Amino acid sequence: MSKQIQQLIQQLIDTAKAQGLSQAQLAEQVGLSAVGLSKAKTRGDMRASTLAELAAQLNLELTLVPRSAPQRAAEAIKTGTFFGTRRTAGAKDK
Repeated sequence: MSKQIQQLIQQLIDTAKAQGLSQAQLAEQVGLSAVGLSKAKTRGDMRASTLAELAAQLNLELTLVPRSAPQRAAEAIKTGTFFGTRRTAGAKDK
């Protein structure tokens, strides 16, 4: 169904693995079977409430951001304006 949902589920699984949890353990913590989580990932179909539960188990929160936000943030980092200040050439840290 949705490639974005597939990617979200995969990110949650990757985060779980980084935190020492298997895909099966993550699924079990929210009342899913390992097979159910695997099928949801393959189909790209999962309820938003289930995605939120999975995220919460990993101390994450689902949020929506404008599509342009990552590009604007990258540009702000490159130009030195990310924190509201701009470093000038030759400026010294105090």
